[in-house]
Amino acid sequence: MRILFVCAIAFFASSPVHAQKAPEAGYVFPAGGKAGTAVDVKLGGYDWTPDTEYLAHDKRVQLVANGPPGPILIAPPPYWFGAKGRIGSLPLPRETLAKFVIPADMPPGPIYWQAVNANGASEPRVFIVGTGIEVVEDENRTGAQSLQTLPVAVSGRLFKNEEVDRYRFVTPKDGPVTCELTARRIGSKFHGILEVHDAQGKLVRDALGTSGDDPALTFPAKANAEYIVSVRDVDFGGDRSYVYRLAITPGPRIVGAIPAAGERTESREVEFVLDTGAAKFDSIKRTIAFSAVGRAFDAKIGTPLGTTPPFTLPISDHAEIVVGAARPAGPVGITGVLDQPDAEHRHAFDWKKGEAWSLAAEARRIGSPLDVSVAIVGPDGKELARNDDAPGTTDAALTFLVPADGTYTVVVSDTAGRTGTRAAIYRLAVRSVSPDFTLQVPAQKARVHVGDKIELIVTALRTGGFNGPIALSIKGLPAGVTAPADLVIPAGKPSLSIPLQAAKDAGTLAGLVTLEGTGDLASTGTGLFSRNGPAASPATTVTRLATARTTVNLAPRSPDDGLVTTLCLATTLKPRFKGQPVDQDTGRKVHRGSTHPAEVILERLEGYGGDIVLQMASRQSYQMQGITGGEVIVPPGVTKTIYPVFMPEWLETTRTSRCGMIAVAKLADPKGKVRWICNDITGFITMTMEGALLKVSADEPDMTVPAGQPFDVRLKISRLTKLNGMVRLELRAPDVIVGQLKAEPMTLGGKDEQVVMRVTPTPMLRGLHTFTVRGTAMQDGKYLVLSEASVVVELK
Repeated sequence: MRILFVCAIAFFASSPVHAQKAPEAGYVFPAGGKAGTAVDVKLGGYDWTPDTEYLAHDKRVQLVANGPPGPILIAPPPYWFGAKGRIGSLPLPRETLAKFVIPADMPPGPIYWQAVNANGASEPRVFIVGTGIEVVEDENRTGAQSLQTLPVAVSGRLFKNEEVDRYRFVTPKDGPVTCELTARRIGSKFHGILEVHDAQGKLVRDALGTSGDDPALTFPAKANAEYIVSVRDVDFGGDRSYVYRLAITPGPRIVGAIPAAGERTESREVEFVLDTGAAKFDSIKRTIAFSAVGRAFDAKIGTPLGTTPPFTLPISDHAEIVVGAARPAGPVGITGVLDQPDAEHRHAFDWKKGEAWSLAAEARRIGSPLDVSVAIVGPDGKELARNDDAPGTTDAALTFLVPADGTYTVVVSDTAGRTGTRAAIYRLAVRSVSPDFTLQVPAQKARVHVGDKIELIVTALRTGGFNGPIALSIKGLPAGVTAPADLVIPAGKPSLSIPLQAAKDAGTLAGLVTLEGTGDLASTGTGLFSRNGPAASPATTVTRLATARTTVNLAPRSPDDGLVTTLCLATTLKPRFKGQPVDQDTGRKVHRGSTHPAEVILERLEGYGGDIVLQMASRQSYQMQGITGGEVIVPPGVTKTIYPVFMPEWLETTRTSRCGMIAVAKLADPKGKVRWICNDITGFITMTMEGALLKVSADEPDMTVPAGQPFDVRLKISRLTKLNGMVRLELRAPDVIVGQLKAEPMTLGGKDEQVVMRVTPTPMLRGLHTFTVRGTAMQDGKYLVLSEASVVVELK
């Protein structure tokens, strides 16, 4: 029997959008900073226009952009080829220089931010506020980065494929050291691996995030010993969006607490289960004072081995007991430990007919390795209900309507084979189903075109027989957007459709919106519940904020993780154009290392006659492998143009290569503010590769030469007959030795040639280095053709 009525809020646009591109937020680097500081960051996002703005949800925090977004950033080599070259491409970002200004009293945790423009709003992303020493990765270093003190929080990123980030530190004394990675929890789409090696390169400890969670480890360190901790993706992937936080703390790590929660305002003894780096878990008991406010707090425990990193303890509104302390009765939280292999726990409750109880067996929510299952056995020994995984979690939950008086048994067990240790902790929360309601919002962001309207459909999740009216109020709507007064979900009704109207003369703005609902919980009616059972509640008027689910946390511990009470509504301009490639998805043959002039057709809408700018889209199909499209300005009145796409010489001839586009243009909103509108171009420019037009190769790609002495590089230049113009050769050195290898550029005629380039190193340059000789030419006098030869030289 269903006793919950699910509620949602959805936004529906009333007009077609012609694939209008709202901005997407991707990441922030560094991913965090210390309270009381101003942190310079790079905000990364996708299909951002020059007028994109950025909003921080917390009004105490300032997020200030230092200018418009930069150019689209093509991922650097190395690239995936073969089967990996056919997997979906990560989006190509633009980055904006910005600053987070964080007040000194800002509590630690996430700050949500969003990007907005005249096309809509992005999903929220997070910036993490810390309280200790913060270090930002030096992305230009060549070896392990030294960390001068512990504890420390490092903000880094795996910038490109095959990157492994390494950090060196010295431990001042014997004892455990804990390393914790935060990556998927802040939206980074990689599965992290942590490895700790000693000074001799021996692996000391590792932790794999292959289950989808961020890894953590604790290892026993020696006094004054040097260690190197490394961070990498399980598949050695990398991208600008692969940002992370690495916390290194000299001390043990809390892996569980008994009890796993505490009653609000109580002070009690809690046993903390510790990973000290030894073969078995240890534990320590401390008296904890639980707060009167909030739903949880982060506990840091001092131990003889050092202070632990923070561990989250939930705060309960009911009594919290430990298995064996007393027979449970009424609303209660029970903490148990399945410390024997294949153990299960059975809890007896005396319940009355008509009572309704909500049961939640929690393990993942509290950081336990268990995958719990919960079952209810009736007085006659027959199983009446069972649940393994509740929606959105591996924890278990069910609601039970008691059919008759009697003693019922709640059985908690593990389905993952992870019992048998002191860390195999669960919490069974048993609550009466009381009259109440919540408001949920599946769409955290929405847009409404100027002069148009959308319908905000509000429904409610009612529990415990609550059947009364819910008065709604909306705060924070952008100027020019209105909602009707006296909004009420009627008694007994599950939903209300609210029209949000944007005035014809409204500007293009964004508002951080909250939606409140107020109801009298005395309006329960008879419903499904006995008025004499524990489901009854005193008459109370309560106000609930609607919540929205964000997508940033890729490793949530519970369905509540990532819920926010702030919505974002943007007023937008309607699209004024659309387009498609002439040969979309047809596979034109293109020479490697050359530029393909793709024809594109544009259709202007509603009389728009201004410039249109074609750009490379952030979201592509396959791995791009260095494929690059620039910006093309299409003048007023033009409906057909050329979009040049450069195809690098290393592209495979065995796969189809593609390039997607967007179109942007300036347009004034009704308030006269110049904005940029953005649309997808339908379909992909699709190409198959054939032989190169130009090939530059070195006779000796590996050389050993005397340090400080000029040396010659013998080159061969080959070309097809259709490429008959001049070829320019120039030396290109990596950033770390720019200016330390020099050679005069060379210009060659229109035929195959063998030439010698003299290279002069600076006197102090030593060791093994790689440089390239780049050859460039112009096909038909306007389209780039490019080939490079790599040379490895050892100067000794």
